[in-house]
Amino acid sequence: MEPKIDVLRERGQRQVRRAVMVVAAGAAAGVLLLGGLVIYRLTRPATAGERLRRVMPPGMGLGRARRSARRLRKRMRSLRFSAGDRQVSTEQPQPRWERLIVAAAGAAGTAAARALAPRLLAALAGSRRGKPKD
Repeated sequence: MEPKIDVLRERGQRQVRRAVMVVAAGAAAGVLLLGGLVIYRLTRPATAGERLRRVMPPGMGLGRARRSARRLRKRMRSLRFSAGDRQVSTEQPQPRWERLIVAAAGAAGTAAARALAPRLLAALAGSRRGKPKD
């Protein structure tokens, strides 16, 4: 009977050691996971909602701001932005003669404005010279 008790005691001690090792490994994994989560929360950039909560007065929820933003997005037209040589639009390119006419019209308008602007300013300044200020 004595040898069986010794064997059972030895088995129990081994199981306790294994259980302690499993609990220690679980605790270490939990500490690492929790530490990683804390580090992530401290180093990641704040989301738009978090930034908005910081500046909004207490008692004012984010629902109203979200609805306003959604309405604003619905009202805004979508924009196309193209950088570089090629455009992403489906418009046909203008013929060369049309581009030349548009450029010539712009140049003629600029020349006319440059010629008339000094005369207009001189006429306005001359008409105000003898009159008292309002």
